[in-house]
This record gives sequence, C-alpha cells and structure tokens, in this order.
Amino acid sequence: MTTAVATQPLLGRTTPRLWTRPLVTGRRGPCGCGCALNSKTSKGFEAVKFSEDVLKFPLLPWQRWLFIHMLELTPDGSFRFRTVLTLIARQNGKTKCLMVLALYFMYMGHAQLVLGAAQSLDISRESWRAAVDMAQSVPELAEEIRQVMRSTVEYSLVLDSGARYRITAANDKAGRGLSVDLLILDELRTYKDTNAWAALSNTTMARPNSIIVGISNAGDDQSVVLNELRAQAIAGLDPSMGLFEWSAPDGCALDDRNAWAQANPGLGHTITEQKLRSAMLTQRPADYKTENLCMRVASLDSAVDPEAWRACADSSVSLEHHLANMVMAVDVAMDSGHVTAAAAVALEDGTVLGEIFEQWPSVDAFRSAFPRVAQHYKPRACAWFPSGPAAVVGAELKAQHLRTIGAPVFDPKDAPPDAPGVVPFTGADASAACQTLASLVVDRKFKHSDDPLLNAHIAGSIRRDMGDGWRFARRGAGDNDAAYAMAGAVHLARSIPRRADYDVLKSVF
Repeated sequence: MTTAVATQPLLGRTTPRLWTRPLVTGRRGPCGCGCALNSKTSKGFEAVKFSEDVLKFPLLPWQRWLFIHMLELTPDGSFRFRTVLTLIARQNGKTKCLMVLALYFMYMGHAQLVLGAAQSLDISRESWRAAVDMAQSVPELAEEIRQVMRSTVEYSLVLDSGARYRITAANDKAGRGLSVDLLILDELRTYKDTNAWAALSNTTMARPNSIIVGISNAGDDQSVVLNELRAQAIAGLDPSMGLFEWSAPDGCALDDRNAWAQANPGLGHTITEQKLRSAMLTQRPADYKTENLCMRVASLDSAVDPEAWRACADSSVSLEHHLANMVMAVDVAMDSGHVTAAAAVALEDGTVLGEIFEQWPSVDAFRSAFPRVAQHYKPRACAWFPSGPAAVVGAELKAQHLRTIGAPVFDPKDAPPDAPGVVPFTGADASAACQTLASLVVDRKFKHSDDPLLNAHIAGSIRRDMGDGWRFARRGAGDNDAAYAMAGAVHLARSIPRRADYDVLKSVF
C-alpha cells in the first residue's frame, strides 16, 4: 500500500458509480448530470424544493441528485421504481436524506403511512426523531401535527391529514396488518435472512403508488437481502427496481483518493480526507472496505484476516524436510461428512509452516485410511477437539498413537511432560488454538501451501465469542474442519519443544 499524498481538496462524486438510467431520453434536463429528467418526469424536483424552501434544509449535491433520479415518473404519473436500493459509505448524510424523504411524502400527499424499519428500534428512531424535530421546527409544518407518540409500544408522527410516520424493528412480524405507501429500510446489510424482508415488503402490495427505499453501506456474504436485491438490479430483470450505488471499484487500493471520492459523495461536506485516512489506518481492512469504501467483503466477522491469509500463501511449502518436528491435528465437520488432517512445524525463527495432509469424505473413510497416514508420517503428536464433532474419532486417535505415533520420537523415559502423544484441546485450549492461528497470520509468521480446501474453510470461518476469547463458529458457518485442524496443528507445534531444542536441553541437564 502506498501513502496517499493530497495535492488539492477532494470533493465526493455527485453521480454514483453504478446506477439505473432514466427511461426518458432526449434533450438534457435541469438535473445537472446530463440526463433528460425534469419536473414533469420526476417528483424529485418537487422534493428538492420542499427541502430547501419549506424545511430550509439545503441538500448536498448527491442528495439532490438521488431525489431526482429515484422519484422518476412513468407516463401515467406513477413512480417508476417500486424498489430503490441505495448504497453509500457511512457518514455521508444518509439520515438527513431519509428524514427529508419521509416528510416530503407525508406533507405533500404521497403517503398516508410511512414506515421506517431497521435491525433495531434504535436505528429507526434516529431518522424518525430527526424528522419529528425538523417538522416541529418549521411553524407551518408544526401546525399540521396532530400527535407525536413516544412509548415503549409505538413511535409515530401523525398529521391532521391522517398521514403517519411509524417505525419498527425488522423481523418476521414487522408491519403485519399495515398498508404502507413509503417503506424505508435502513442498514439493509444487517438482514441475514429473508424473513424481515418478506414481512415488510408485502406491506406495500395493496397501495397503488407505493415505493420501497432500501439504503445501506456494503455488507458481506451473509447480507442475503442486500446482495440479492443488488444482483437483481444489476441484471436489470425488473424494470421497477432502481440501483444507485456510490462505491469504490473492485480491486482498488485502500488509499486510492479517487475511490474515496467515488464511495463518499459527502466528502468535503460532511467528512474530510483526514478522517478517511485515519479510519484506514485504525480499522481492519474488511471494516474499512464496507464502512468507508462501500465494498462488499467475504465476511465482516472473519476469524482470520482474508488479506493477511492470502499474503501468507506459499505454494512451495512442504513439511517433507521437517518430519522430525511435525505434529498433526484432526477435525470433523458438523455433519460428520468430512474429516481433515492438518500438519504443522514450528521453525527456529518462530514461523510456523502448515499443510493439509489428508482429507476424507466420511468418518468411515478416515477410520480405514488414517492408520496408513500415521504409520507413514509418524507425527510427534496429534491434537483433536473432543468437545466438538471430532469426538467420534477420539478412540481411533488414541489407539493409533499406541501403535505408531508416540514411540519413534522419544523413549518413554525421555519424553517431556508437555509433549504427549494425543493432545485433547478443550475449553480455553480450543480458543487459544484458533486465536493463535489468526494472530500468526496477521503477523505474517505463518506460511501455508495455498490449499483450496483450507482456503475455503478459513474464508468461511467466523468468530464466536467465548468468555474473554473466541473460537471458530461451528454452526451457521458451513464446514470448517480444515480450519480447526490447522489451528490445532499450529497451536500444538508451538506448544512443544522442537526436536533439536529438546536434544540441547537433554545435553545441558
């Protein structure tokens, strides 16, 4: 990564990187971006005028642009888009944008019910409170307020016209029984399943000119609703779906100033380059990408840093020349449909080498083949996780050790107490194994053979907090027995003395 050197003040880009083009063509309209939209083909101009003339709230260039394009009309005067997906980095003025949109729809007669939803009421309340405060601060709008309800049961703003603005938490019960004209879905990246989306989106079905506005920064592979909507919008299969995405291009450097400007249209208005640079230097790369560059990552909760893991790959890694100090660990998938044996060696400089030695499609296959593997490689010791799915192979590991694993390394009378033949990792040891692997990867003190199975299992491993530490999550994360096996092998390799070091200790004492 190179250090960004600012040459002149940088302003965010008004036009998003990815966006759905208007239906209207021909002469350029007053939008300013070269399209032909005007006050007859978009209600956005009316929304801008409402914000600036009635609310006395000047919009940022990107907010003005978004209103004009997202509120495009069809020839019959209805809204072109039934669903609008807006992706933008954090702290660019999203909350203010939602506030203006909700008030515009209520006061200008476009909605009898505005419903705001987010993963928690706290998030929904932020936009709702801003809208209420703004409406109450404008005398002519305040006169039309019939009721403001704040209770543990309901938060709502009600006008004399009967128009309401309510909020809810996003879940599978949200909005049931309601008919919504404007549905605002905040932080779509947090929707990990489709239950809330199904419940909320169907509240707009019975309204003739309803619109769903989803807004968020980018998420990860678990952001199923956001990812599916974005894919549909890019494919262009639904003409009633619009995408407006301010994001950095794939593959850009974290310190690319042009990428900053493209993902942050509020740059120079609500945020500064200095703040972005500070965020880049103090956050994990995955967090910086999603929060500040609006780029999708594999997992926000990755147990092992993806970029650091790729940097540790070395296809030349082989343990064939280190068999005297090689240790092994075995783990089993949750459904017992896969078993992996990983091996590791700790070098004198503190670097650990790791390699997947064998994998089996079932526990039965492992039981049949493992004796041959153990007999051939004769690892110094073998670790396993008896409190997890590997409990089913514990007997085989112990029995095999009696036959082939322990004796070749040390005579029984010389074997140190911290180098047993079969090592069970439970509780704190299991957490330590996972954390050790992640730490070595970040410090670039681990080298792996770039095995596709291991890469996939590491990429899919997310953190599960356990007391003061964490370990790889077993449930909801897919198979990760290769990740566990490698963590066990690495931790074991660092826990027992190297053969050469032990020989020195024997000669001294």
